[in-house]
Amino acid sequence: MRFVKRGWFYFISLMMDWMPDLKPVMRMRGFLLRPAFKACGRNFQVARRVTINSPHCLEIGRDVYIATGSWLHAWGGITIEDEVQVGPYSVLVTGDHTLQAGSYRFGPSKLAPIHLRRGSWIAAHAVVTKGVKLGRGALLAANSVATVDIPDFAVAGGVPAKIIRGKSRFDLAM
Repeated sequence: MRFVKRGWFYFISLMMDWMPDLKPVMRMRGFLLRPAFKACGRNFQVARRVTINSPHCLEIGRDVYIATGSWLHAWGGITIEDEVQVGPYSVLVTGDHTLQAGSYRFGPSKLAPIHLRRGSWIAAHAVVTKGVKLGRGALLAANSVATVDIPDFAVAGGVPAKIIRGKSRFDLAM
């Protein structure tokens, strides 16, 4: 079944990538891609040139937008709740390579799911690594790399991302 879902995703992407990123087109693209995912809510909008590896491991909520050039590696599982925005050229990667016999090339992957909670926003060119949870209403700033969880309603930025505004995990412990 996963090969059928993957094939459907690539077929629809190929057939619709020439169309402009206008709201009605992006909604149609999202509607046609829905069968490729583990679950998908209504009003899913997808821009052109989005790559999703293992779409059968991706759960998408309502009113989600994924911008141009985004790359989602969902093999370890990605959950995107309602009203999430993924900015242009963002990367969500659920796996890491491991060292084997002095080389990362053939080492087994370590996988962990990514969870984007309701209303969160990943800005342009940002990266979310395996096992990270973005809290409700959290913002990951442009060109940032999230390697740890971002709490609810926080703004995080930098490489690696640190809390810029909102409560950090250290404030929450007190």
